[in-house]
Amino acid sequence: MYDWDFDDPYSDTWVLLQQTWEAMSGYLQGELSDLGVTWAQADILMILSASRAPLAASQIAAYTFRSPQSVSELLGRMESAGHLKKVRGVGDQRVVKIRMTQRGEDLAKRLRSAGFVYGSRVMKSSLSATEVDELNLLLRKLRDGVLREIALKTEPLPDVLDRPRLDRQRQ
Repeated sequence: MYDWDFDDPYSDTWVLLQQTWEAMSGYLQGELSDLGVTWAQADILMILSASRAPLAASQIAAYTFRSPQSVSELLGRMESAGHLKKVRGVGDQRVVKIRMTQRGEDLAKRLRSAGFVYGSRVMKSSLSATEVDELNLLLRKLRDGVLREIALKTEPLPDVLDRPRLDRQRQ
């Protein structure tokens, strides 16, 4: 990988973000491939593993920044693979919610150790705790600016997702 050096610091930053993502995701893609899942499927499993209740496909789409159509296709493939199950609402049979199967739970555990452990290890070996805090601030600021550009905004994590469980799962 080449170290591009532009006269414009914004171009440098853009390329560095891209290179960092490509390097990290390339490594993790190999791990995911070994487990037989894609990035998108891994995201869905992580969301479902943190959920206190089955989720609607539209909720999953919103939590993973994906279109409802792409999530619907992914859910179909994941159900065929035995990772999740679609369940009908008790009061309204038209309502379909998604929950993980035991096979999906087992896969989610393996995904957590592959992704979170790797990400934490790389960051701890490259950045101090203070630098991580600074990077988080800057990335949130950048993410929120991008979201404003596309007329979206961040919201607090909904109650259906268990933040302490997410924290426990990544350790």
